[in-house]
Amino acid sequence: METEDKLLMLRCSVKNYDWGRLAGDSQVARLFSLNSGSEPEPDKPYAEFWMGTHDSGPSFLLSGDENMTLKSWLSKNPNALGEKVLGKWGCDLPFLFKVLSVAKALSIQAHPDKELARTLHKLYPDLYKDGNHKPEMALAMTEFEALCGFISLEDSI
Repeated sequence: METEDKLLMLRCSVKNYDWGRLAGDSQVARLFSLNSGSEPEPDKPYAEFWMGTHDSGPSFLLSGDENMTLKSWLSKNPNALGEKVLGKWGCDLPFLFKVLSVAKALSIQAHPDKELARTLHKLYPDLYKDGNHKPEMALAMTEFEALCGFISLEDSI
């Protein structure tokens, strides 16, 4: 299949975790509505809008085959990723783009490096849903407070 030089529209996934903002106050709900053409449910929390190839919330192509995931399309059109990305990560995206609408504090999260993530996923697939590490970058679109990283007990004394 040849890669065309045009933008492809995606239908993206939404996560409705309980820490998300209710539809009327949620950027995720607005994006969901614009992306899907559906009205968000007003009493439902909209926490994360996902764009990417993650199996737990894949994006789908809106043109042609509605059931084709972005991951499937990339495997059929590997040149769309470019030579360097393809050489390093293969036919999958090395990141997951998310937009968050946070209403309350999230639970503490541990993000191991790539090697440990792969090991933990093999040992505990119910707890570690995939073998990828989770480097993160946050860009706040609205007022947002975050705590990142911890100091050792020795450094706190």
